[in-house]
Amino acid sequence: MGVPLWIWLITGAVIAGFFIFDFYSHVKTPHEPSLKESGTWTVFYVAIALLFGLLVWGLWDHEHALQYYTGYVTEKALSVDNLFVFALIMGAFKIPRKYQQKVLLIGIVLALVFRLVFILLGAAVIAAWSDVFYLFAVFLLFTAIKLVIDEIRDAEETDPNDMLIIKWLRKVIHVTPRYH
Repeated sequence: MGVPLWIWLITGAVIAGFFIFDFYSHVKTPHEPSLKESGTWTVFYVAIALLFGLLVWGLWDHEHALQYYTGYVTEKALSVDNLFVFALIMGAFKIPRKYQQKVLLIGIVLALVFRLVFILLGAAVIAAWSDVFYLFAVFLLFTAIKLVIDEIRDAEETDPNDMLIIKWLRKVIHVTPRYH
């Protein structure tokens, strides 16, 4: 499917607009969102995604719309995994509930940027040496096993100030021990 550049630019601008909207309308004044507020915004964004699929159907055909919906459902399922990771990070760093929306939004933006970087780097590495998949698999298994072992060994909460990454960050940049 050949997608004109202007459609990519409009799509990117709309997505950037939604991020800017979220930063200025939801995150600018920190608060603890209610279940109703969270549900309303979830329904809104799912509806936007479904409408975008209808736009794809109208501009191209049903096959491309079905491919979009398949990708959307797959990414939605994978994003639940990311939410668990974000919840672990917020819990480890004891992020107050009223700041979690901001941290989550920043985390999503960073995840998108890093995903792009890693996809491009990974594609280049795979193109140069396809056996690198085995190294990726070993790394994922090592990370999973380490996470399980650390969870079993370290049942009590870890103080973020005792984390090696925080100690290293404090040497490189100014990181305060509390929220401001």
